[in-house]
Amino acid sequence: MKLHRGVVSFDNDGKPFFGPFVEPGRRVVIWYHDESIFYAHDRRRKSWFHKDAAAVPYRKGDGASYMVADYFSADFGWLRDEATGRSARACIRPGKNRDGYFSAVEVQQQAETAAKLTSELWPDFDHVFVYDNATTHKKRADGSLSARYMPKFPSKSTSNWLITVNQRDANGKLVYGPTGSLAKEKIRMTGATFADGRPQALYFPNDHPEPERRGMFKGMQFILQERGFSKEADLRAQCKEFKSEYLIDI
Repeated sequence: MKLHRGVVSFDNDGKPFFGPFVEPGRRVVIWYHDESIFYAHDRRRKSWFHKDAAAVPYRKGDGASYMVADYFSADFGWLRDEATGRSARACIRPGKNRDGYFSAVEVQQQAETAAKLTSELWPDFDHVFVYDNATTHKKRADGSLSARYMPKFPSKSTSNWLITVNQRDANGKLVYGPTGSLAKEKIRMTGATFADGRPQALYFPNDHPEPERRGMFKGMQFILQERGFSKEADLRAQCKEFKSEYLIDI
């Protein structure tokens, strides 16, 4: 409700309506993210023909697709610089053998472009970007910190615990294998942070005095001990169905 008090409404004629709910100060502009897919054969099938006209066959199926992702607001319409034509619009031809797909990486890059553009064009406004709850809009960064599936004990020298993610090329595009499936690679999980702000590595240093532990994952038990939770470090790694009433604040 507080957010909407800074938003200007518009009447049926498109004129700004400064009602009693608009508070003084910086105005808020809400930008809605829109993703639309168009198909080559997506068109009207019904039309008028002369009674003697011959039937003309048409292509079956949807045909090639074309995706457009952009932002619009009630205040300024589509997001673009009218003087230079700059915009945050993204256009791709979806498909693994075409331009790939509009993944979370592209969503983030587009959001950064949109935020920079709105700040340059309308610096006196606060801008809010609204997305739907599509999977690509909610994806966490590769290697994000998570205790789920994290082993309790340190990794052995023959098998280090890493995170499996989709492989990307130098341009951030997904890489596909010879069979057409997504290529995978393994990376380290992102480190944690102590309560005082110091970083906490989840993997032993490469110069560890014990050679078999160099670069290996520490395990939840060791990580908790480093944080001062020696008693909690002896608990089970996971309860049945991942449900437990025992919680600790780390």
